Amino acid sequence: MKRLGQSRIWVGIAAIGCAAFAGVQFIRPTITHPPTTGDLRAPAEVAQILRSSCYDCHSNETKLAWFDQIVPAYWLVARDVTAGRSRLNFSELGSFPSAQQNAALYEAVNQIQLGAMPLPAYLHLHHNAVVTASQLAILKNYLNPAPAVGAAPTSDLSADEKQYKERITQNGQKHAVSRAANGIEFMPEYKNWKAISTTDRLDNQTLRVILGNDTAAKAIAENRTNPWPNGTAFAKVAWAQREDGQGHVRSGAFVQVEFMIRDSTKYAPTRGWGWARWRGAGLTPYGRDATFTDECIGCHTPVRNNDYVFTIPTPRQYNGTVPWNPSEQLVITSSVDRQSSTMSTFYGNDLAVQYSRTNIRSHYPPGSALALVTWTQREDPHWFGAKIPGQVKSIEFVKVSRGQDGNEASIYENYEGSPLGRKSATDGNSASNRIADLLSLHAAVMP
Repeated sequence: MKRLGQSRIWVGIAAIGCAAFAGVQFIRPTITHPPTTGDLRAPAEVAQILRSSCYDCHSNETKLAWFDQIVPAYWLVARDVTAGRSRLNFSELGSFPSAQQNAALYEAVNQIQLGAMPLPAYLHLHHNAVVTASQLAILKNYLNPAPAVGAAPTSDLSADEKQYKERITQNGQKHAVSRAANGIEFMPEYKNWKAISTTDRLDNQTLRVILGNDTAAKAIAENRTNPWPNGTAFAKVAWAQREDGQGHVRSGAFVQVEFMIRDSTKYAPTRGWGWARWRGAGLTPYGRDATFTDECIGCHTPVRNNDYVFTIPTPRQYNGTVPWNPSEQLVITSSVDRQSSTMSTFYGNDLAVQYSRTNIRSHYPPGSALALVTWTQREDPHWFGAKIPGQVKSIEFVKVSRGQDGNEASIYENYEGSPLGRKSATDGNSASNRIADLLSLHAAVMP
């Protein structure tokens, strides 16, 4: 009798469980299927990959497998579809401006390359969504841009010059800048932070310099970058690329500056980082409300194992072979040479930088010290469509002094090779011409 009673109890529990399971099947958030307003136009092989791997969560054409229909799996799928569509919806992407489409596709391919998309948990049961290496190569080849050929339009150059002159005349004046929607204040002191790295972004035709405050610089020197210590702050400054028609690209108009601020307690809800962005020379805060940080986190999630930081600090490859370390100085501007596949950053001491940011003429005062560091380029492993510094190729130094006759005089030194070694001086005219070239470089606009 005792066993019979226990069996009845288990039967009752099973019946209740089955009834509860059947009941929750009716608790089903609706997955809508709005009409397509702007499907992405792409070659057939590209469209097929995206449809197979992305459309179930990132379009209005969601198709559920039979096992996706069963609660609680259905709840997870509905959540992923809602989040996926809000982040990227291929049924609407084609109606956006081409630049916005391009940016979305580059980010999508980057997420695939880093293994963040499709979601690993989703792939366990949806094997057809796997993006193979050959399919990823097809997506990359579709997006991989040929570098722009030809000189920048006169209208762009005129706008650059206008912005530059306005900034030179206003330098040092304080302007009210609105805080970001999440409450983060603009940090004008970023201009005097040290350079961490530079980036040549082919996906959106910008040149970028990543600057770090003293805490960031100290963390790099001590190899304490995962996680980065509280108090770390980065500024990623972006300028439009301007080509001269011969493959030489310089920093043009200021586009934006983005900040990441590390505070594991204050910014715990946003992965321990404060995120903010200001766009244009007028420094307009980005984002309608504080939820703009969801975009930042979503973009940076693939590098969460690197404390959500994409930037790879440029190695200090000088090894005491040059008279002074240019990376300890401040950034004046940056450039790229497409023909030689190199990128350069122009640094200066405090005196030189202050002069370059407040004067159009290139008559640097005595005591100015400047250096142009040139690296070979390499692909950025964290971001498809970007190139970052590789091996140092050369460092050129210019020091401005006052001669015995009271006139200004400039000393030029050039270090090349691996390891770096001082290159013998050529004729005086060549050195003089190179000095003139370096001293004529404009300071990039940093509002």
